[in-house]
Amino acid sequence: MIQYIPKDALVAEIRRMIKNAELYIEHHSDNNDRLRYSFEHQRLAMCELLSFLDTLEVREVDLEKEIELVKGDYEQVEVAWNNDFDFIARHFFELGLKAQKGG
Repeated sequence: MIQYIPKDALVAEIRRMIKNAELYIEHHSDNNDRLRYSFEHQRLAMCELLSFLDTLEVREVDLEKEIELVKGDYEQVEVAWNNDFDFIARHFFELGLKAQKGG
């Protein structure tokens, strides 16, 4: 099963990494070493990533509700339903999410 990371948890972790880099840079501002430059580049990269994440649209879909809506449409024409439909619906829903994310 595919596991997803909540966007807010990812953003919080990136912000934590930015803060750590900023603290290192602040406390070692008089040093001219590679580690300080590494933290500066890490901070810049994390800021870019955070900026990119802000452009992503987060959509929430109530899959159970959508399944029930489709089932309701077909029950009117007396089509028998079973758990196979739920399995197929979930499969293609997850496949659509994967395709949307480019994975």
